[in-house]
Amino acid sequence: MGLQGLRILWISFAAILFLSSCVMAAERIRVLLLVEDCRIDNLRRFFDPDPSIAYKVVVTRDGRLSDSELVKLIRQYFPRNYEDFRGYDALLLAKPNYELFTPKQDRWIHDAILDGAGGINDGSVFSQIPMIPQSWSSGMAWQAFPNDAPTVVDQHGGWAPVLAYSVEINEAHPEPILTMFVPFGVEKVLSRQVSRLVVPRVGSSTLAWQVGNYPRKEPYLVAWEYGSGRAMTVGGLIPGGWLSYPTGVTGQNKYSPEILMNILYWLSDTPLIDDVEVVHMVKTDLSEFRERVMVLFSLIDFIDKFGANTDAVQDDMIALEEVYEEAAGHYIEHSFSDSEAVITSALSRLPGVESLARREKDRALLWVYLIEWLVSASALFISGFVLWSLMVRRRLYSDVEATRLRQF
Repeated sequence: MGLQGLRILWISFAAILFLSSCVMAAERIRVLLLVEDCRIDNLRRFFDPDPSIAYKVVVTRDGRLSDSELVKLIRQYFPRNYEDFRGYDALLLAKPNYELFTPKQDRWIHDAILDGAGGINDGSVFSQIPMIPQSWSSGMAWQAFPNDAPTVVDQHGGWAPVLAYSVEINEAHPEPILTMFVPFGVEKVLSRQVSRLVVPRVGSSTLAWQVGNYPRKEPYLVAWEYGSGRAMTVGGLIPGGWLSYPTGVTGQNKYSPEILMNILYWLSDTPLIDDVEVVHMVKTDLSEFRERVMVLFSLIDFIDKFGANTDAVQDDMIALEEVYEEAAGHYIEHSFSDSEAVITSALSRLPGVESLARREKDRALLWVYLIEWLVSASALFISGFVLWSLMVRRRLYSDVEATRLRQF
């Protein structure tokens, strides 16, 4: 492999590791996502900018795949033994096709929560398709969750008669998982997506109610401690409805990333957010920094193929990586104010690096533009000369002599 190939390989490798491996995985909350395929992109938008999360995706539902293909996917990506499965701090079950889970996988979900992991499932019993809620309510895993799944199944899956609701937070709840978000107007958000009935079990507590989609307000988010672990059930979807940001939908709950993170913090027995506004700012800045850096990596990769000298840009990127690592470290330690100060400094330095990269791009493409201009100009001059010679000067033009038929 030549020097050019090594440089491109380095850039590609750095692009992958720059933001995903700045901190040791052992310091992050490990989350296993057992999800429907259409949720993955939005969940990545929630989790990718967050340095405190390391996640693995297992696709458990996909309308484009057959059941046999999904079973192969689940078998391929689901942890192979209980020790690996128990290594996750939290499990998120977002509308899985639960009937495809094996009894062993069902038991592992239950046992992991019993042994100290956190778990949250959405959509109450996931679906109105009878096979899915029935398989969930007849297994073991649901017993670790605070929602009475068999009762919900008996009520035809608990489908809301009206697909529009708001969420009222229980400010009397002893754990400030949601109460800190009340001053930011999250109760005024109107959700227009699927929601289902949640029936709290004895020993559970209600963190929030759903209002407007049933004749009376009904529990929306319930939680409890189960064995050494903790679990929650939410009537809406994750992401979806009240937890649908970022999707571009007007009136969405812009604090839903912080709400979901606070839920995961509680499930994994991690200290909760103490300042919503600061955390929202730092997450926004981390997301912006990440997106702009990935664009820079793409630009460097592009101009490197033209033989440009990107050493100066790469040096600046390494310096920014160190700044990002510092901000990520503060974030994981829940020193959010310090993290915001550091990432703000990094964002202020990005325009200079972006300007340098653009100058290198212009310099690298100068000869490309020049050659393209010369080729176009040459074609114009040659065609113009030929046209002028033939049609104006008529230098190459000669009259056709008239002839008569010879008579024999």
